Amino acid sequence: MLLNSIPVVMILPPMSDDRQSPAARLRPVNVSLKQLRGFAAVARQGSFTRAAQELFLSQSALSALIRGLEAELGLRLLDRTTRRLELTEAGHELVPTVERLLADLDHAAHELREVAERRRGRVRLGTTPLLAASMMPELMVSFAAAWPGVELSLTDASADVLLTKLRQGELDLALATFDHAAEPDIEAETLLADPMVLVCARGHALAGEASLTWAQLLDQPLLLLKPGSGLRALVEQTFAPLGGCPKPAQEVSHITTAMAMAAAGLGVAILPAYALRVGAPEGRAQGLVGVPLTAPEVRRELSLAQLKQRSLSPAARAMVEHLKAHLVAPAASSTRSRRRAAT
Repeated sequence: MLLNSIPVVMILPPMSDDRQSPAARLRPVNVSLKQLRGFAAVARQGSFTRAAQELFLSQSALSALIRGLEAELGLRLLDRTTRRLELTEAGHELVPTVERLLADLDHAAHELREVAERRRGRVRLGTTPLLAASMMPELMVSFAAAWPGVELSLTDASADVLLTKLRQGELDLALATFDHAAEPDIEAETLLADPMVLVCARGHALAGEASLTWAQLLDQPLLLLKPGSGLRALVEQTFAPLGGCPKPAQEVSHITTAMAMAAAGLGVAILPAYALRVGAPEGRAQGLVGVPLTAPEVRRELSLAQLKQRSLSPAARAMVEHLKAHLVAPAASSTRSRRRAAT
């Protein structure tokens, strides 16, 4: 998109008063792109007739553009006779400046069109370490294939840190579990409601079960995250109607630690199903099994967040569309319990 009128700063020849300061000789002038393109065409063609044909203008319209340019600059750029058309000294000096300016503007317009059409750009996405290790590698590959000219920068951190980075302008988007109501300046849309499952070693006694109830886990050695995490709060809320959360066999800070302990047979973990994709694009982490949990069925919502007052770039909008296409939340039965906890 090119503007019809732009402010251009040009260095004009010194006036007759040699006492003028350099600043006085450098003044901004307002000329239009049509005037500059008209002058460049006349200088290139050496003829008003050929230049007018090149620009699809009448000769009178082109002459008016050149006269307006000369009036604004206060300089004669062309010497016109009935037989010849020649550039003045000022015209000769102006040609390379105008050609460079027009080339720069055309290049800038081309780049802006590429950004608008999502062929170029950059998107900064933040997500939790678990998502970064499970779902994101595959999504990053598919996004790069769909938008090869868009640079994706991924940040893995806790949900609280991601929100801070959003507010500070360090991220365009954040994918995690958020308490929507507690963040009035954040706009978040749920993309996935992933079921919670029992994660245990393949050789565990419960590994072959089609499903388990939460009550059946009361006597199991649980590997839980430390208090203060969203997953720990979700587990405790679900166990509350059953008499409270059992004392855990181990409390850890990271989900991957709980998974490693479960794979070693040190206990069982209660995690969202996508955790089983860590290091396993096919969806089954080595040495681990996920058993669906019922009574109640609990889902952990993943939401895509952005600042309400900040518009998204075309590249960021492409990422939103890509995530929506690959992380569609399944329909939840009205008879099943859905719980959410902030990370």
